[in-house]
Amino acid sequence: MRESRRTVVICAALALGTLVLYAPVLGFDFIDWDDPQYVIGNFHLRDGLDWRGLAWCLQTPYGSHWIPLVWLSYMLDYQFHALNPSGYHVSNVLLHTADAVLLFLILKRMTGAFWRSAMVAALFAWHPMHVESVAWIAERKDVLSALFWMLTMWAYLNYAGKGGTGRYLLVLLLFVLGLMAKPMLVTLPFVLLLLDWWPLHRFPSKTPGGGMNPGEVSCPAKTWRQLILEKAPMLLLAAGSSLLTTVLQSRGGALASLAQAPLEPRLQNALVSYCRYVEKLIWPVDLSVIYPFPGAWPLAEIATVVLLLAVISGLAIRFRRRFSYLMTGWFWYLGTLVPVIGLVQVGAQAMADRYAYIPSIGLFIMICWGAFDLMNFGVGVLDNQFLKSHDQWVPGTLCLATLAMCGLITNKQLQYWKDSGTLFSHALAIYPDNRIALASHGLFLYEHGLFPEAIIELRKELQIFPQDARGHAFLGNALSSTGKADEAAAELRIALKLSPDLVLVRYELASILLDKNLPGEAAAECAIALQYEPNSAGIHCLMGRALGMQGRPDEARAQLMEAVRLQPQFPDAHFQLARVLNMQQNTTEAIAHYRKALSLTPAMPEALNDLAWILATDLHADIRNGAEAVQLARRACALTGNKMPLMMETLAAACAEAGDFDEAIADAQKAHDLAVEQGKNEVAAKNGELLELFRSRHAYRE
Repeated sequence: MRESRRTVVICAALALGTLVLYAPVLGFDFIDWDDPQYVIGNFHLRDGLDWRGLAWCLQTPYGSHWIPLVWLSYMLDYQFHALNPSGYHVSNVLLHTADAVLLFLILKRMTGAFWRSAMVAALFAWHPMHVESVAWIAERKDVLSALFWMLTMWAYLNYAGKGGTGRYLLVLLLFVLGLMAKPMLVTLPFVLLLLDWWPLHRFPSKTPGGGMNPGEVSCPAKTWRQLILEKAPMLLLAAGSSLLTTVLQSRGGALASLAQAPLEPRLQNALVSYCRYVEKLIWPVDLSVIYPFPGAWPLAEIATVVLLLAVISGLAIRFRRRFSYLMTGWFWYLGTLVPVIGLVQVGAQAMADRYAYIPSIGLFIMICWGAFDLMNFGVGVLDNQFLKSHDQWVPGTLCLATLAMCGLITNKQLQYWKDSGTLFSHALAIYPDNRIALASHGLFLYEHGLFPEAIIELRKELQIFPQDARGHAFLGNALSSTGKADEAAAELRIALKLSPDLVLVRYELASILLDKNLPGEAAAECAIALQYEPNSAGIHCLMGRALGMQGRPDEARAQLMEAVRLQPQFPDAHFQLARVLNMQQNTTEAIAHYRKALSLTPAMPEALNDLAWILATDLHADIRNGAEAVQLARRACALTGNKMPLMMETLAAACAEAGDFDEAIADAQKAHDLAVEQGKNEVAAKNGELLELFRSRHAYRE
């Protein structure tokens, strides 16, 4: 078969195999970890792909990250799929598929080793450890940044082979775009230097040895100084990206201090994790979304790990000429893990499957090229006629068996990601005292209305780690949902005492305080929250509500206007602003904001009711619209099961304005009876007055 045809066949096989393998994600849900912040609760996505949205992506750090291309990709998904998780999953799978195909084409182009390149790409595409990066919507940054990693490598091959300022600028552009998807690309200049050694042979002192293949790109040799200097702009960009990421992670509270995670345990965990990643990549069992940080490792295990890493590194350097792929592959693996190995501790995990997405390529290169040389060595030493006569069939069978095993394990691992309950239950089956999994599983139970079970799970997590602010926050939310407002507020206050910068927790506490009719305390919590997140539309909106309840409409209006400015597609901000404007008798503007709120969330009973009341009872004839008022009021009543006396009262007023006094009398009577039944005496009395008015064939005016 011709080379070009073989290439097309392998690309098609990689793409089709990946798409089929990951097809189940079409039915998967969002995960209650990062997905709510990145997508579900990110109202900026609803602005759509316009200049305003682009400006937000480029200018505003969000979620302790500056990854504008990721936010743009989510915006694109939202344009087509709104909050249907299937569309977001499809995008992740397509990006992962493109990553795998590009990896094959790049390796083939660099090395000329067709089948080894195909095997590396297939392992990358179908390995169980990569499920997390693909099936988790919030890990879009992995698969998207990997795309720019591959494209940068492709552009670098063109530059290395032909030179030219234009080609070099394209390398820099793609590298910058990659950094804008995930700062993991800071290690790419280092990897390009390794590729200069093998397989590009750009070092003048290098003589080809074992593992060498004539690639499709002929690269002229350069001096050490030239090779390093040409990476200098990339290294400067990488340094800037690293600094920005560190600052944002620190401000967001994600970066652990030395007091929280001392240097010695970090170093121990980093050394052990290097070997644990190798173990998981070679034998992918007990894969978990969370690997708890152990605190300390046994000294004997540390010594063994150090010895193993030193031996492998020494062998890679010792055989850097004869088996050059060993040095490139091994130091690719070691180097690309540096940003996430835990020396700079982000989060409470000891390691994460997603961190191996790019580093695994180096290990796969070592394995595939090493297996090829080992096979050739075995054939030569054993002089076995069977091996000689089946020199392609035997390794081909072994490769297919390996890939089939990968596919089976990946398919099984994929099923754990169908929803948060399954995912965190699996994590708890592997690590029963995994506090993060306990808290996350408790949150899942809470979000599915299983409040007593959630409370039990969260209390268990807090027994293990009472200083977990996140656990106290989740417990507070669960208690609030069972009507235990005082206990809920107490748990949320504990969470804030442990981590004062938890803005969402302060938001929840302020909401509870508003429900308890304590607007002054709620406003105080919002003011503190705004010190941490001055551009939070949700907090400005809540502050506006609190100020409105305190009888400070001008200040409330200013806060709500800011919320609308920050997030024009925020329905509750428009609704609350409409209420304040109506309070200030600015009826025309109030109606406009009620309509905007309903265009964003049509099933909002309070907004429907408020707008219907204005259209039915306003003193100005040019504002009243009885027919529309009836339509809006009927929808509000239907959404609340015809059980809300105030909404039945509005429907009665709307029918009267429309001239249907018989219906108005009937609805006012229902409103009166419901109010009496529910002990709402003032509402009952008012509807008694309305009954008399409607019986006299007069509509109500306010």
